[in-house]
Amino acid sequence: MVSKEEIVEKIRENLKKVIDPEIGLNVVDIGFIRGIKVDDEGNVEVDLMLTTPFCPIAHIIVASIEERTREVEGVKNVKVNIVGFGIPPELEKLMEERYKRMIEALKEEES
Repeated sequence: MVSKEEIVEKIRENLKKVIDPEIGLNVVDIGFIRGIKVDDEGNVEVDLMLTTPFCPIAHIIVASIEERTREVEGVKNVKVNIVGFGIPPELEKLMEERYKRMIEALKEEES
């Protein structure tokens, strides 16, 4: 039998295949997945954060999360909870790193 911890880890790995098309990165690495809970019956709740309540592709992201989660052995039902809006710290850090690289590249071009 697969443990709850193993199911959560497999779900997390599978969710790395869900790419936010506007940002171009997966929902795990950018911090949109705020939590994954599995009960003894295989019911899963995924807590999702979005950048805005007006996200035009929220339904696509939710459907992709549900699909990728259902693919994991031991998962019976999936519920995605929208738990907040804003820029997660993980995404903020990635954006800062990209900005720094862009500035460095511009400085090199000027030299």
